[in-house]
Amino acid sequence: MDSQEVESRFEFFDSITRDHQKEIKLLKTQIEDLLEKQSLPKLMTPRQVADFVGISEGQFYAWKRAGDVPPAMYWSERTVRYDRDDVIAWADAHKVGGAG
Repeated sequence: MDSQEVESRFEFFDSITRDHQKEIKLLKTQIEDLLEKQSLPKLMTPRQVADFVGISEGQFYAWKRAGDVPPAMYWSERTVRYDRDDVIAWADAHKVGGAG
């Protein structure tokens, strides 16, 4: 095997490695998302939503008055719950900046 053939094989394996690294990174992100989702209850209280996004419950209610919270399920005047999937989608919709 000559040096050009060896170089060609290394380039081939490097490209495979890069493709695998992209796939591994994507899988890692998907696993992290699933673990985060699993750690949250399916139906969340306002306090749990506020904790999830890292704000005070008072700030959450201020956002609610402004109409900027996920869709709610009301079981009574004082009992409200938020679907975990709606909360995650709402939080994702509020992301700004960062590397893509």
